Amino acid sequence: MLLDMDTFPWYHQLEQDILKVKYAVMSAFGQVERGIRSLEATRQVGHVLKEVTEILSLPTFDAEAAARQEAFSPVTLDMKVMEQLEAYIHAIAALYRNNAFHNFEHVSHVTMSVTKLFSRIVAPEVSGEDRTLHDHTYGITSDPLTQFAAAFAALIHDLDHQGVTNSTLIEENSPIAAVYNNKSVAEPNSVNMAWSLLLDDSFTDLRNCIYTTPTEYNQFRQLIVNMVMATDIMDKSLSQACKDRWVKAFSGGGDSSNEIREDLEQQINRKATIVLEHVIQASDVSHTMQHWHIYCKWNARLFEEMMVAYRQGRTQKNPADLWYEGEISFFDFYIIPLAKKLKECGVFGVSSDEYLNYAKTNRKEWEAKGREVVAEMVARFGTLPVPTAYHLSS
Repeated sequence: MLLDMDTFPWYHQLEQDILKVKYAVMSAFGQVERGIRSLEATRQVGHVLKEVTEILSLPTFDAEAAARQEAFSPVTLDMKVMEQLEAYIHAIAALYRNNAFHNFEHVSHVTMSVTKLFSRIVAPEVSGEDRTLHDHTYGITSDPLTQFAAAFAALIHDLDHQGVTNSTLIEENSPIAAVYNNKSVAEPNSVNMAWSLLLDDSFTDLRNCIYTTPTEYNQFRQLIVNMVMATDIMDKSLSQACKDRWVKAFSGGGDSSNEIREDLEQQINRKATIVLEHVIQASDVSHTMQHWHIYCKWNARLFEEMMVAYRQGRTQKNPADLWYEGEISFFDFYIIPLAKKLKECGVFGVSSDEYLNYAKTNRKEWEAKGREVVAEMVARFGTLPVPTAYHLSS
């Protein structure tokens, strides 16, 4: 697959993010520690789900490190790093299947949404020590590695998606379902494929720009795992755990008389964790919170993908039967509540209103026009030639 990187606005943001990571590494006078290569070699396939953590550990604010960053002259990415970053993205793109919805164009859309949301984080005007800025945004704006990891997670989160849900993969006895014990199959598969590729010797310089210490390595890995696994909204246990984290972080839930008081750092990290998870969740369905024609474009692609699976005999239910009602329920019980949480977390300012308003507007328009749209999609996709073969990942 040949890609023109200039056609992807998020690519240049990715370059800037990794440049900031390198800048931070230089400011700490870091060198690649010997233990990094052996640590990389210890990762085992199949353990991703077990790595999901309730609270991510983001770096605490370091005034001295911030001052050192200011003292450094601007740096540029080594040509090798730029070439490896572009080569890595090309390789990732080639691993995406030719699905109507879950394809490289979709993850490009998600990645762009993630970078857009980060750009819209509203921080207070601060002078002198930037501790206030760090605390207000839960450490997210202070850590280049976190921002790069979020875009990276968006880029790889649907890698090797096979055009059907996890439940269908399990019913089909897919080999990858067995690898992941019939639990959240697609997401850990995406993580492992992307991670294995990143650890290839051809991307050593790129990795050295992302992390140089075991702490940075573990932080990057944990961010990727948590954010990609957050996109599995159909898994009841993962979904409930995410809801519980939100309650603890922002709703003051729980029995305060029995609750152990967390220190400030723990509180900030808990909020950062849930904000990052909601950023990628919202970005994954960002088409529902954008203009009507964008929503319709991606809605039709998802319908097509599910119709293909149905006509191949991979699924038993015709998606057209309940598509209209399903979209209304999706808006009411997932999209609109998710948009409200972007507002309630308090870091996106008035930009969160835009997402919520689009979600409500699209919901209203779908209620009025949805049946007609479904009929048009049935006419468009219901009679197309069906691919005769599909291949399960080994």
